[in-house]
Parts: sequence; C-alpha cells; structure tokens
Amino acid sequence: MKHTVYEHKLESGARGLVIDVPGSAVVCVRITFHSGFQFGNHDEYEVPHIMEHLLATVTKRHAEPNAFMIEAQKNGAYVNASTSADTNEYIYECAEFELGRIMDLIEEQVCEPLFDEKAFAAEVSNVREELTRNTTQHMSVCSVDLSERVFPKLWLGYEKRIAQLDTIKLPALSNHYERTHTAANARFYLAGNFSDGGEAMAKRVEKIFARLPKGRRLPLDRGVGLGLKEPLVIKRDIDQVYYRAGTYFGELTTRERAELSIVRMLMTGGMGSRVLGEARRRGLAYSVSAVGHAEPGNSSFGFAGYVTPKHAEPLFEVMARSMEALAGGKCRAEELKAAQDLLVGSITRSTQTAGDILQWYVEYYDDETVIRDFDAALDLLREVTLDEVKLLGEKILSAPNHGVGLLGRISQTEGARWTRVLNLT
Repeated sequence: MKHTVYEHKLESGARGLVIDVPGSAVVCVRITFHSGFQFGNHDEYEVPHIMEHLLATVTKRHAEPNAFMIEAQKNGAYVNASTSADTNEYIYECAEFELGRIMDLIEEQVCEPLFDEKAFAAEVSNVREELTRNTTQHMSVCSVDLSERVFPKLWLGYEKRIAQLDTIKLPALSNHYERTHTAANARFYLAGNFSDGGEAMAKRVEKIFARLPKGRRLPLDRGVGLGLKEPLVIKRDIDQVYYRAGTYFGELTTRERAELSIVRMLMTGGMGSRVLGEARRRGLAYSVSAVGHAEPGNSSFGFAGYVTPKHAEPLFEVMARSMEALAGGKCRAEELKAAQDLLVGSITRSTQTAGDILQWYVEYYDDETVIRDFDAALDLLREVTLDEVKLLGEKILSAPNHGVGLLGRISQTEGARWTRVLNLT
C-alpha cells in the first residue's frame, strides 16, 4: 500500500513516526512507553498492567467508572491498551474527522491520570478476572510458564501474579507512572492522510509530551534465554498436549533476520511446508506454528502448538528431522522459492490499511529506533539463498540454550523422552 514515513524528534525528548497513507479516511494512533513488567518490582509484577487499566478507565476530567472509555469510544472510535514485558501501549483508531477530539483525549489520558482508590480496587478486580481467564488458556499458560524459567527477569506465571494482587497498593501505580511516563521514554506513531508529512500532528503531539517530565529512555533487558536441563511439565487433566519448544541464541544480523522469517515459512508456512505439511498429510496435528524472534542482543526459534499424546512423539520427530535437513543443506531451490513467495505475498496482503502499515514499523522503531524500508525488506526476503538458510539452520541447532514446556496429562518421564526426540536436550 502506498505510503511515506516521516520521523519526528521533539524538543520534549519524545520521538516517533508519522506515516502518510494518501486517501485514508481512518487515522491510527499508538503511544508507547518503556514501562512494562521488566521495569517494575517482580514482587508486585502486575503494577504496570493495573496502571494501564487505570489510565484507560478514569482521568481527572472523567472520574466516574468507565467515563473516559465511554467518551473515547463515542462515534465509533476503537480504543485499547496493552502491557507487555517491555511496554505499555495506548491504541486508538478513528475516523479522520474525529482526530482532534481523540488527540485531546490522549493528552488527558497520558497527562492527567486519576489514581483513585475506588477505581484502583475495581481495576485490581478486573485484572484478577483477566488473569484467571488466562489460566484456562492452555497455550498461553504453557508459553508464559516456560518464559518464566527461560527469561526470569521478564516473566512470571499467571497464578503467581494472581497471588500477588492483594499486596499491591495504589502508591505503587502512581510511582511507576511518574518514573516511566516521561517524554524521552515515549514513542508515538500515527498513520493516516498526512500530506504535510505530519508536521501539524508533531506539533500537537509535542503539546502532550511537553507536559511530562523529560526523563530518559529506559533500556530494555537484552539477556539471552536460559537453557533448561529438563522439560517443564505442567499438569492439566486434558486430552491434548500443548507444547512450546525453543532455542535461544545471540543477536542476528539484518540479513539473518530475513533468513529466520524464511525458515519459519519453510517449517510451517502452509500445507507445502516441511513440518505442518507432513503433519497434516499424516494426520498428526491440525496446527503447528514455528516461532522466531530477533532483537538486539538475543534471538530465538522454536515450535508451538497442540497434539494428542499418541501423536506427540512422531510429530516431534518430524520437527527434529526437518530442522536437521535444513542444517544439512537439503532444502531445495523450488522449496525456498515457494516459501519466499508465500511470505512476501502474505505481507503484501496483510498491509492494506493504515493500521496494518503502522504495525509494520512499530516493533523495530520502538525497540531499536530503526525505520524499516518496506520495499527493501521484501527485496531482502527474496534474496535469501540456500546457503544462508543452511547456515542459519546450523546456528539454531548448535545453540547451547534450549527450553521445552509441555502441558497436559503427561509424566516427567514422557516429557523427557519427547524432548530427546526433539533433539533439545
């Protein structure tokens, strides 16, 4: 989709991107802060999350329960917020004619939060409901519990988070807000019809961040994932096994990141892929995902999904054999071309709205202050060679740190045997 990206560095210390999408009748706005779970006290893990709820619910001008959200959603605007290990994010999507009103509300949300005991009690209860629901989402539990072991500074399991809720007090939220919601720690992103390159919007955004202390950009934890000697087995009385398996290694180059994306497609990118394709042909699994992640300092690659116990071992054998073939140089030219075409086509298809375009740029800029060139990134995917795929496969398999999480009605002995089949010991 045709668009132009403009970077703006503000006097307040905030910086961000305005993306001109000619003809768009919708505007997407995202404000982020490095203020996620890793920036809080691990004994009060949910503080950033409850704070996010509070900022999205009440403000000094809209002090009644849900009053702020009711006002923000008027006229059909989409409003949301999220908390991750890294960030708090405030998300808006609205009709172009609504932008002025929405920007006023964003200023109110970011600069005029209301730390009220009544609202705090309600949002602690809402977070408890949310986390309790999460304990029934088996794939999420498997992934988060494994992440707690592999990245102990970043993650904590849902049940432990719930157990801490009663110990969290309101001042912890206001202290976290004051420490993290500063101008230099902020990033802003807008996508819509901005023919002036975002100059007017940059001035409007600066009025928001000029009200905050300047502060500094808080650095992210870049530690490589730890290795587990034994699989993490989580007991659940269910008929399927949920699994999350990963290898953890250091930083990848820009080109290697493109190769990692291709490897994901080769493994599970559609019915012609090595792992998913064979699993479906043999009736071993309905769905299999390859999960790759890369950021400065650390990267990872692995598999995630669910399978009945009798099919777990043969499915894991397919994964191990497929990765060994990749590292052994057995990927065919036509196979690589199919994976490249599938990935480039998927990216092109899924970037056809202002919100889609915005998502493309946020992760790299938020983590690394890098503006990804859209066309150059697609060209890089097309340039990946068989030799490069082989070398990355070797790097993945030779990584010293591995972790496997298994959830279901299984024993530690079964889990250990399946892990050996995966060749992640």
